[in-house]
Formats: sequence, C-alpha cells, structure tokens
Amino acid sequence: MNTITIQFAGFCAQSPKYTFNSRVAMKSNCKPSKWAIGRVTGLRIDDDNNWNYTIVFDYPQGYSDEFTEDELADENELLCLN
Repeated sequence: MNTITIQFAGFCAQSPKYTFNSRVAMKSNCKPSKWAIGRVTGLRIDDDNNWNYTIVFDYPQGYSDEFTEDELADENELLCLN
C-alpha cells in the first residue's frame, strides 16, 4: 500500500481524527449496539477546516455516506459503550 502525506499551508487545519481504513461507527439516537459500523474510504476538508469522512458500511450492498467527525465514534469506543 502506498503512503500518502498531505501538507496544509493554512494554520487552522488540524489532522483528521480518523484515517483511511479506520473502523468507525455512525452515532445514532438508538442503543450503541444498533449503530452502523463501517470503514473510512475517503477524507474531505471543507471551507471551515472541518473534516468530512466517507464511510462504507458493513452491509452486503456496500452502502456509503459522508459524515462529520462529531457523527462518528471509533469502533473501540463503541465496544466500551456496549
């Protein structure tokens, strides 16, 4: 696998909390055991220097969507909540 290094010229950009292939769960109002789990497949930084993550969920159809950092939890965090 190739290593990709991204360097920012601005002072406000922070490192992303999750990286490619990180296992994450989509936070929801239901019990943590019901949260959808997937893998980070894309990163995007918006105009306000906030990271957005493209997640492919562990569904047979390979459903994917984009989320902000606040909408996600690390898979290990999910295990602790259960």
